[in-house]
Amino acid sequence: MKNVDTLVIGAGLAGLTLARELSGRPEKIVILEKSKSPGGRLSCRRSDNGNFDHGAQYLTSRTAGFTAVLNQLAQSDELAPWNPSGKDSARPWWVGQPDMSAIGKAMAQGLDIKLETRVTRIARKNDKFLVHTQNLVGAEAVYTASMVIAAIPAPQAQDLLTPLDPAFVKLQQVTMAPCWSAMLAFDTHLEGVPDLLRGQDAELLSLIARNGSKPGRTGETFVLHATPQWSRTHIESDREAVKSAMLSALREQTGLGGNLPDPVCFEVHRWLYALVETPLDQPFLGNQQNTLFACGDWCIGARAEAAHQSGQALAHHIMSL
Repeated sequence: MKNVDTLVIGAGLAGLTLARELSGRPEKIVILEKSKSPGGRLSCRRSDNGNFDHGAQYLTSRTAGFTAVLNQLAQSDELAPWNPSGKDSARPWWVGQPDMSAIGKAMAQGLDIKLETRVTRIARKNDKFLVHTQNLVGAEAVYTASMVIAAIPAPQAQDLLTPLDPAFVKLQQVTMAPCWSAMLAFDTHLEGVPDLLRGQDAELLSLIARNGSKPGRTGETFVLHATPQWSRTHIESDREAVKSAMLSALREQTGLGGNLPDPVCFEVHRWLYALVETPLDQPFLGNQQNTLFACGDWCIGARAEAAHQSGQALAHHIMSL
């Protein structure tokens, strides 16, 4: 049994923001993260042909709090501006250096994070919560905590928290779309293809991004994102079928057709909860006792910055108790 004061489930942008805001308090805070690195969808897949930001492609800021975070990361060279051909926004776009995972790693510094640790269930015992976990090899451990915060996608938070408190039934209102992401590398430059290309409504791919055009990257690497509609329809499809369909769409949407060379590297990744479609429309959700909470981008909207806003708002609420 491992005793902590506050247990945060999820080391994505919301969980990291929350823990950083609370890090100056005397209470012991531990973050449990099922992946092998922090950052959530601020992630990177590495290969011999180059690296791929297969989740979030860039960050923008509209709030003072998130702008301050980005400025700090830029000053330490963990963030750089990206101005791709095909950029369709006047707002500055920022990317991690040498890849998007650098953002989560930087924000995780100094925090107590247990990686590759999956929460399987939560139970009550008197005034404490028993948080049952399992690591990659199946070893189990139990944490006790006075406060538990689920900084994870709404459907996952709902599964964990609703059996403990009916306040979290409200999470049913949130909808999140999946996304099939493809990572391709070529041994020759794709002429005539902009660094960023948005798909039209009827097309399979919503995004075609030349990952190699970002600062600090090498190689002719591309990341493709399928539309929410196509991804949802094909969420259980065989990976080879997904790869074939996405490659055909790349040939069509770039106009290269049969002139598109065969990729020298080609992988796909399925994000089950990639895009907020219907947000909660409040910055976080908690029970009446202020002992159980949930936060994330899904509270506010479909932007990475929304995760920061949610985590920060919940941290300020906890500090006010």
